[in-house]
Amino acid sequence: MEEVENKINEARRIARQIEQALSNGDWEQVAPDSPRLREEVGIPARLHENIKRHDSFDTEKALNKFIAATRPARRLSVVYKYAAAVACLVMLGVGYYFYQTTGGTDPRSGLLAQSAYLVLDDGKQVELNRQMQMDYNGLRIINTNEGKVSFQHEKESAHVSPNKLVVPEGTEYTLQLSDGTNVHLNAGSTLVFPSVFGKDARVVELSGEGYFDVTHSGVPFIVKSKSMDVRVLGTTFNMTAYPEDPVVTTTLLTGKVAVTCHSQTDTTTRTTVLTPGLQARFQPREGVLQVDSVDVEEQTAWRRGEFTFEDVDLGSIMTIIGRSFALNVTFDDPELQDIKCFISIQRDKGYEDILKIIHMATGVKFKKDGNEIRVYK
Repeated sequence: MEEVENKINEARRIARQIEQALSNGDWEQVAPDSPRLREEVGIPARLHENIKRHDSFDTEKALNKFIAATRPARRLSVVYKYAAAVACLVMLGVGYYFYQTTGGTDPRSGLLAQSAYLVLDDGKQVELNRQMQMDYNGLRIINTNEGKVSFQHEKESAHVSPNKLVVPEGTEYTLQLSDGTNVHLNAGSTLVFPSVFGKDARVVELSGEGYFDVTHSGVPFIVKSKSMDVRVLGTTFNMTAYPEDPVVTTTLLTGKVAVTCHSQTDTTTRTTVLTPGLQARFQPREGVLQVDSVDVEEQTAWRRGEFTFEDVDLGSIMTIIGRSFALNVTFDDPELQDIKCFISIQRDKGYEDILKIIHMATGVKFKKDGNEIRVYK
């Protein structure tokens, strides 16, 4: 396991070097003694034209050339599945460079979507598309221009009421609760929360995905979803509970959490306690709870604006991309959903570049019609 992790880290390190080289046009930092590499790949200004001369791009061959030119022979045993991230990032950098220098399609295309909004206890809807401040039932609601809304109150003065933050597909948003807890919600998520927490428990309800940085207190903090509840005192964790997904997960970064799962097939509950680096995966339909060690950086990559998929099936990848860019994805052949892929991509490259990378890594094709994406061979 340690050997595999070392190979992954090495691939990521090389990928970062390549991205930097593409951005500043200097291959010297990647291969200072390799004029052959510059001959084969070309300087960034010529990368797009070089690639256009070929109808298909053999990523494995290109990757082998890169490794041969930059690494000593005794270190050429990098597993292709993991090193493929390098080739993907090279090609992503190529596409991004072309957009920047030719004034082509906006690389952030697809990110524009309906803004997040609050639903207050009286049904009033507050759009969070601008900076604002409002007083409501003893509360002060402040929305910044940095994608964060907070609830502030004076002790014993605020009216306790239920509220809901709705984050549509294609966007993300952060909420600071009245106790100082920060919740970052991913695309297509909602959080129901009280304006002020009671003395016995701090309870919120999640549908979708949220990254929780919970303020420590003697009062338990409980996140409820349809199939999984998480109970903490103060910690950092990521929870994924989209109603349409077959698996619900909680990944712990710091502290300790107690997880309780509810099966859809019977009344039995299943419980476990997580320590940092562990993930609880629950399949509600089957009633199966599994706990595994995971790479928490990969599991929370979305918080850093990244898509990181290590040997993940294309169906799952396209579900995440569809939510993130408010796209409806359909597959011509269900078997295409089972294709595995290993890629690491910055979200702000835009979905068009991301689909190009997936095409290069898997061979599948995409056809766009409005916000509809068709996947075919």
